[in-house]
Amino acid sequence: RFDWQAGVFWFQEKITVDSFSYDTFAPGNAQNGYAVQRQDNTAWAVFASADFDVTDNFKLRGGLRYTDDSKEFVAQRVVGPFGPPIAPIKVSPSDTDVSWDLSAVYSATDALNIYGRVAKGFRAPSVQGRLMFADATLPANQLVTVADTETVLSWEAGVKAQLWDNRLRLGFALFRYTVNDQQLTAVGGTANIATLVNADRTIGQGAEL
Repeated sequence: RFDWQAGVFWFQEKITVDSFSYDTFAPGNAQNGYAVQRQDNTAWAVFASADFDVTDNFKLRGGLRYTDDSKEFVAQRVVGPFGPPIAPIKVSPSDTDVSWDLSAVYSATDALNIYGRVAKGFRAPSVQGRLMFADATLPANQLVTVADTETVLSWEAGVKAQLWDNRLRLGFALFRYTVNDQQLTAVGGTANIATLVNADRTIGQGAEL
């Protein structure tokens, strides 16, 4: 009647992005710009989930996850096509979060299930620092931008059925989700770069058949 699992997660990524510009009418397609971005991302988590048969027809499921995510990011413009070099700009965003989910499934008949689920998830801080064509006079926090942690709370409920001697599979659901601090990208503007921003709140809802 009771099943569970638990585990650990570990992730490490090291990435370097070299950007080159040949935006010039000089003979020989001369290179006139070079910028570089480097990011080290380390994340780890511990998690557990379980399900319990309350009755033969009613099952509860739940899960919990703790995550720690950290990034080390540096960007610089060595040669600028329209402006001077930009010295290395470093940022180190990090955050921790507890995510979870809880669901219930009721088998009304052998061919009809009714279910509901609520879950919380998150996205760790993100970094953007494309400096090739940026205005070097801007403050460092406008040249390299950080989007804060994004969280989402989602709800869903519905039915799933197999009808006509299993010749028809039918599902219907109602859902709603709320995203706090959704991470978005704004392109252009006075800085002429891609800038990360956070929306205050995003709400989505609907039905699916």
